[in-house]
Amino acid sequence: MMKFVETKDYSCTKIKAEAKNWTTETIIAALAEILGIGNVGMVRTGTSTSQKNEIGAVIGTVDVNGEEKEVVVTINVATKPYSDSPATAKRAYSAFGFVESRQAYEDYLSGKEARTAEKAEAKAKKIEKDAAARKAKADSAE
Repeated sequence: MMKFVETKDYSCTKIKAEAKNWTTETIIAALAEILGIGNVGMVRTGTSTSQKNEIGAVIGTVDVNGEEKEVVVTINVATKPYSDSPATAKRAYSAFGFVESRQAYEDYLSGKEARTAEKAEAKAKKIEKDAAARKAKADSAE
């Protein structure tokens, strides 16, 4: 794990840039080890008016009507703020909390599972109700 010390000359902006660069290089190296150096690198993505640099990786291919196409993923590395914005900042932001954000993700997954289960139960009940209605209609037609 890296250890940084913020000073007047080594500002928050410089620390975040170094952290982002290190992470980007590490991800590229790890993916290149797995996928091959020719399948991983920095790419430009976005629209003509809003371009950004991201890590790109060809993770496989897919056959589309006899034509082989690349399956590419992109990864956008972003360094999160480690302290609240100073009072003089143009845009206010809060320090990023890893533990809290990780818990929020776990809560999201739990909620998603519960919603999926509720939808499946509602669908099963509707199917059962529709089948009963069709049976009752068929019975009354006889």
